[in-house]
Amino acid sequence: MESTNTGTLIVQVYTADQTLPITGANVIVTKTVPSGEELVKVIQTDRSGKTEPILLPAPPASNSQTPDGGVRFSNYNVRVDNPGYYTMENINVPIFDGQTAIQPFALIPLASGEEQGKKITVVEEEPEELE
Repeated sequence: MESTNTGTLIVQVYTADQTLPITGANVIVTKTVPSGEELVKVIQTDRSGKTEPILLPAPPASNSQTPDGGVRFSNYNVRVDNPGYYTMENINVPIFDGQTAIQPFALIPLASGEEQGKKITVVEEEPEELE
């Protein structure tokens, strides 16, 4: 049975210490599944360097109400590509039901003569339990 619960993801892409938004960056959202990686969404950033809100399936918020309530969030992988910059990828970005996650990407320019396709990967840690 498919989940009808959703969370929202907005990806924000910029460079130069968050002062220059990057327009037209390719954003690829995937989910790790037992058979590998499943493509969820491909989208580009707008002139403010942000994607439109991306709705993603997430476990019900009620799972967070008790210690043994089950899975509290879904994990997604987000990759950003733009010519002239390192490809950046964040693994295990948590998405909670009814919440909006803003995932910032500070792209790093490639040095003169460096090949396109170099990648920087960040693995997100599981959110800590609140007491």
